[in-house]
Amino acid sequence: ILNAARAKGLRQGDNPAAWRGHLESLLPKRPKIERSHHAAMAYADVPSFIARLRTQETISSLALESVILTATRTNEVLNAEWTEFDLDKRLWVIPARRMKGGRVHRVPLCDRTLEILQKLNAIRTSNYVFFGQRPGKPLSHIACQKVLSRMNEKVTAHGFRSSFRDWAGDETH
Repeated sequence: ILNAARAKGLRQGDNPAAWRGHLESLLPKRPKIERSHHAAMAYADVPSFIARLRTQETISSLALESVILTATRTNEVLNAEWTEFDLDKRLWVIPARRMKGGRVHRVPLCDRTLEILQKLNAIRTSNYVFFGQRPGKPLSHIACQKVLSRMNEKVTAHGFRSSFRDWAGDETH
């Protein structure tokens, strides 16, 4: 606000709330933000994990498999709506409002993802692809993690994005 007022000629002088040259000498240093990585599975182990996952036959396990197959974020899958899919074109278009980066994202769909979508479309109860137990609500945000816990895996659903990135970096150009 003070910088905007100065730019409009409503005030003069330096911004007394500026960090450099002002507050840095009065306040303690800001702590560095430590970011932890999501526990991921080695990409070589993913195929055998998927085989075990497919024995589950629950909506939560289908959601987790979709997270893995599309390399998307868990929230993007859990909040997916039928209107976002063009099964004929084998395409999922995630609107910008649902993307972390705020840009439309297009995801090509493999045969298995189409199979999952067709299975869920046959039992469709709402506009959410991965519907929850409460009518009109998507699956819970912890559903995929519960599947991993039941399978005694020490990884996170988000960690499969790292598995995909590692595979793409090591095995493709």
